[in-house]
Amino acid sequence: MGALQFSTYDYLFLKHRSVVVKLLDIADEYYPSLKKATVHQMATENKFPFPVFKLDQKSRTAPYFVNLQDLADALDKEHQSASKDFATFHQ
Repeated sequence: MGALQFSTYDYLFLKHRSVVVKLLDIADEYYPSLKKATVHQMATENKFPFPVFKLDQKSRTAPYFVNLQDLADALDKEHQSASKDFATFHQ
């Protein structure tokens, strides 16, 4: 019997127990140096490597959300890029 293979998405889902998560929760974990205002500004300008959205588009104070599949894809892409760089420098 083989070992279970979990994807990045699987781990994120098990951690957050939801398909969508508030951007501020993601930012606290993956962008700890950013202040809340900076996170909001980056979200407004679409500067994250994954899409963010509001459920209430008309509200200025509504929180931004992230789909975990988009976050998992962005994390996997960054990992692949870093792995290629590592392999290039450590031949």
